[in-house]
Amino acid sequence: VRHAVLRILDAPAFSFRPGQFVQFVLDPKTLRQFSIASLPEELPEIELCVDISPMGKGSRFIDGLKPGEKVTFRGPFGVFTVPEEEERPLEFVATGTGIAPIRAMIGSALRRENPGPPSVTLTFGSRTSADLLYDREWRELSREQPSFRYIPTLSQPLPDWSGFQGRVTDVLPPRAADLHSHVFFLCGNPEMVDDVRKLLGRLGVPEANVHFEKFF
Repeated sequence: VRHAVLRILDAPAFSFRPGQFVQFVLDPKTLRQFSIASLPEELPEIELCVDISPMGKGSRFIDGLKPGEKVTFRGPFGVFTVPEEEERPLEFVATGTGIAPIRAMIGSALRRENPGPPSVTLTFGSRTSADLLYDREWRELSREQPSFRYIPTLSQPLPDWSGFQGRVTDVLPPRAADLHSHVFFLCGNPEMVDDVRKLLGRLGVPEANVHFEKFF
């Protein structure tokens, strides 16, 4: 995984909503999209969190970026965002680099002035603790923000792990009684997104309360 920080040279002409993505122009016929993992308040810089392990054109592009290099992008695009007027509890569920847009959405939700969401919860599933992207950041945020809850869960934990074990679909059912009126934002691999959507349906969460974006 690469965390890339880019400075926009024409900042006054660019704005975005947390959760949106940009398209980078790799060549005249090749575009690759990456979600913005930072806040609008941090412009003219934007941050990306990209899994380079597939080593396709997009992966090689991000992995090969050099300090000072200029790149061209288009955007922003996307509707995977939290409505500004949303006042219900927010539930974010992520795996892998699906955390990128959610990082921006959580940061923005917690900065909102009243009225804001009464609670913000992140359920983050990974194989091992080393795969929990921004783990220290989430733990510090949970200590600083009483309205934020961080629930990491590992499917292949080492013996010293004392937190939740299993997939994100194992963590949600015990909280079923509290979830019916919450609004969900899911992002990560397609299998996880599909499984969580089905689970939430069985738990009685209205389909209209579930928003998602799949990372292939």
